[in-house]
Amino acid sequence: MLSRPAVEMVKSCHGPPPASSIDDAASLAPPFARCFMLTFMLSPTTPAVRLLVTPLVLLVGFTALPAAADLAADQQAIRESSRRYKEALDRGDGKALAAIWMADGDIVDAVGNVLKGRDTVEVLEPPAAGTPANARPEFTIKDTGLRFLSPDVAIEDGAVEVVPADGAATLHGRFSAVWVRHEGSWKLGALREAQGEPASGSETLADLAWMVGDWTVVDDAAGGKPAGGKPTIEMRVRWNPTRTFLLRDMTITPPGVAADAAIQITQRIGWDPLSKGIRSWVFSSDGGHGEADWTRDDGSWVARTTAVLPDGSQTSSLNIYRYDGKGRCVWRSLPTHVGGEYAPQVNITLVRKPGTETTEGAGR
Repeated sequence: MLSRPAVEMVKSCHGPPPASSIDDAASLAPPFARCFMLTFMLSPTTPAVRLLVTPLVLLVGFTALPAAADLAADQQAIRESSRRYKEALDRGDGKALAAIWMADGDIVDAVGNVLKGRDTVEVLEPPAAGTPANARPEFTIKDTGLRFLSPDVAIEDGAVEVVPADGAATLHGRFSAVWVRHEGSWKLGALREAQGEPASGSETLADLAWMVGDWTVVDDAAGGKPAGGKPTIEMRVRWNPTRTFLLRDMTITPPGVAADAAIQITQRIGWDPLSKGIRSWVFSSDGGHGEADWTRDDGSWVARTTAVLPDGSQTSSLNIYRYDGKGRCVWRSLPTHVGGEYAPQVNITLVRKPGTETTEGAGR
């Protein structure tokens, strides 16, 4: 169950982790109460307390169980709603997606963003006419399970696989969706997304040594020449003196803008001893800032990024880097949340300038 295509991914596109999904407490109060009562029942040492609490817990649990026939019918109805959600996501039907959500339903995506369910999905639109079939991520939902907390509340858990456009490495995640019976039908009350386990193997900063050098953006459609009529992007990556950080400086110059008015972006990529992984911090001359966790997935590097824009709005995205080992890198940015608005996928091809590559600590 993903909130939008980019989230794709995770989220796939279209969780409680940190910030593609859902969290609705009001309708869950009865199940929570039962859990607390059960915990209390198991913890006291005084027999009289157990005797007093146990019958109450059993009574609540018994009255909450629907009849077998009703349970089967409800399971089928929820799975049908889930199927319709997936189909609407595949065709980019934002209105159909929004209709399956409760008015106050929410989403917590894999990086902790908290979003309004309806507002997030209803902006999704079908692809433009002529858009290649592989220009949108593909989502596969599997290993789903359904359990009822009460006759009117159920939780669906499952796994999701997202294949980004153009065949980048498959991303893996999990989700939990809360279904609520409302006015005779089952609707989404909350969605929680979580990223999958990091890629196997121990990533170290040396594995990103291939980034060192001076890079420029080229237009594949123009035969690998600089992108005409588009912002000019130049990037330089180097080690700090102690080789504990990679320093990445980027200059973005929109068409018709003087060089001294270009946007300057500075990023530090290093090993985070607290999270035991690679992490980056980025700062922009326009006041924006962000950070990301980096993992390797097959032949690509994936940076799960959160950022704050100059106007205070928050964004999150999956940035996927695929290096060919020959001085060329394809960089895909898949927005999972941009201030509640839809943002398209960004594809950039970077080419390293001859003579600027490193020969030390060459990474994979």
